Amino acid sequence: MQISRKRHITLLLTVLSLFTLLTTSVNAQTVSVNAKLDSTLMFIGGQMDLTLELNQPKDVFIKFPVYTDTITKSIEIVSATKIDTTVHDNNRLTLTKKYRITSFDSGLQYIPPIVFELAEDQVKKIYKTEAMALMVVNPFQSVDPQKGITDIKQPMDAPFVLAEIVPYLPWILLALAVIGVIIYLIYRYRKSKGSGETVKRSKPKEPPHVIALRNLNRIKEEKLWQKDKVKKYHSELTDTIRQYIEDRFGVNAMEQTTDETLESMKRVELPDKEVLNKLQQILELADLVKFAKFKPLPDENELSMINALFFVNQTKKEMIKSLEEQQKELEKNESPTPDLPGEDKAKDSSVQEDTSKKDIKD
Repeated sequence: MQISRKRHITLLLTVLSLFTLLTTSVNAQTVSVNAKLDSTLMFIGGQMDLTLELNQPKDVFIKFPVYTDTITKSIEIVSATKIDTTVHDNNRLTLTKKYRITSFDSGLQYIPPIVFELAEDQVKKIYKTEAMALMVVNPFQSVDPQKGITDIKQPMDAPFVLAEIVPYLPWILLALAVIGVIIYLIYRYRKSKGSGETVKRSKPKEPPHVIALRNLNRIKEEKLWQKDKVKKYHSELTDTIRQYIEDRFGVNAMEQTTDETLESMKRVELPDKEVLNKLQQILELADLVKFAKFKPLPDENELSMINALFFVNQTKKEMIKSLEEQQKELEKNESPTPDLPGEDKAKDSSVQEDTSKKDIKD
């Protein structure tokens, strides 16, 4: 009896061990999938996350569903995260992926079960999540076509309340105090320097015609059109004339077209119409060269330079000299010039001739 009882106990323990091993193996191969929304309610055009979660053993490879633009016809994908993997102690993995979704169709939207597929050659098996529903609500009132489209409401004017600046009052007072101290220090510094401070006189600006003539002579010496740089020649020539007009007459010629510049110069007091004709030839020929790729003759290039010099010289404004400069010039003109040796002999001979003539008459 005791032997048979031991055999029964041994057999029972063996069965229990096998059952435990089978249970552990089954649990190890268990796969669970889940899909959930942040909420079952969303405003039209709003956004929320759809989270896919897969719980599986380490040695099993299951394919995640692939969505590119939409989950369903009415539910669009805004963005998607990468798969996040979490490793557990019991040789299991939890894989998570989130889709940011939106919808512009109001009403109840149905999301069918999402399918995960077991990626093994011997076994073909799929796992599905539960179906979901999403209510998309349109919070905006319907537009009545008969009433027409109304304008956007203007921002409301909130009344100013003094209590709003009370928390910032200490900082405002501190800033005013610092500004006051800085102003006081600047005042004391300037007062301490007093009259001993020397004022630097700025260098007097050259007259416009002096600058223009110097630039024209430089352009002439560079011989640009002779070096086949006709466009550069006329560009620098017209820039010099336009800058001279701007400095001399206050006409914004650098920003005006040729027609606008000529129209502005008609309202300026010029010596004669010939001056305006010279200016017109310079500007119009330059426009043809720069914009129409016109190749002027050598005489036309030289004529533009001659007319430019003529225009500046005829319209320049002579600077009034100071009293000191006038006095220096007057003293310079009144100073006696030394006589040359030849002049002394000529004077002596002329005196002798005059005396001899008087003697003959007597």
